[in-house]
Amino acid sequence: MNEATAGYGFGVSSSSGAIHTSDFPGMVLVSTPLTRNNYLLWSRSVKVALTAKMKLSFIDGSYPKPAENTEECKHWIRTDSMVFSWIMNSIPKDIAKAFSYAKSARSLWLQLEARFGQTNGPMIYNLQREIASISQGNMDIVSYFTKITMLWDELECVDPTPECTCASQRTVSNKIASTQLMQFLMGLNDSFIAIRSQILVMDPLPSVDKAYSLVLRVES
Repeated sequence: MNEATAGYGFGVSSSSGAIHTSDFPGMVLVSTPLTRNNYLLWSRSVKVALTAKMKLSFIDGSYPKPAENTEECKHWIRTDSMVFSWIMNSIPKDIAKAFSYAKSARSLWLQLEARFGQTNGPMIYNLQREIASISQGNMDIVSYFTKITMLWDELECVDPTPECTCASQRTVSNKIASTQLMQFLMGLNDSFIAIRSQILVMDPLPSVDKAYSLVLRVES
C-alpha cells in the first residue's frame, strides 16, 4: 500500500461503500475534462466510470449519508470524499475552484448539473436538427457512421427511449432502428446510390449496422 492509498479502509464491504486497492484520491476518472461546452458527454463518461467502480450511488442520491456516529457513516464519508476528489480531478482548476466547498459528491454533482447542464428541450432540438441535416460530404464511411452514431447516442442520453416489458417495446425499438437506418442512408453520397437502392428493397430491412457493413464493402 502506498502513501496515496494508505488509510482509506480497503475492503470495508463488497457494497458501493468499499474502497479498493486501485482507488486513490488523485485518480482521474475520464480522459477528457469538463469544459463549458461538453457537459453532456463528460457527465455520461463520469457516470460510466463510477458505475464500473460501483460508486454511482454517491452522485445519483441512491446511497444517502447513513446515521451519524455509526461505523457505516465513517465508511460513507471516506468513500464520498474519494468520489468527490475523482470528480474534482476531472474538472479544470479554473472551474473546480468554484465548487471546492460542496459538502458531498452528490452536492457537487448537482451544482455542476445546474451550472453546465441545459434543459432537454433545446438540446433535443439541436440534436434532431443536426441529425436531419447530416451528410457524408468529404468524410469516409467510417467517419460518417461514427459521427451519426454519436449523435444518436447523445439524443438517447437526453431523450431516452421509455423502458418497459410490454409488447409495444419491440415495436418502439423497431421504429427507432428503421428511422436510424433511413437517416444513415439519406446522408450517403450519390456514389452509393446503387448499394442504397439494394438495401432499401431488402425484406426485412437490415439493421443499420448491417447496412453500414454493406456500404463499407462497396467503399473498400
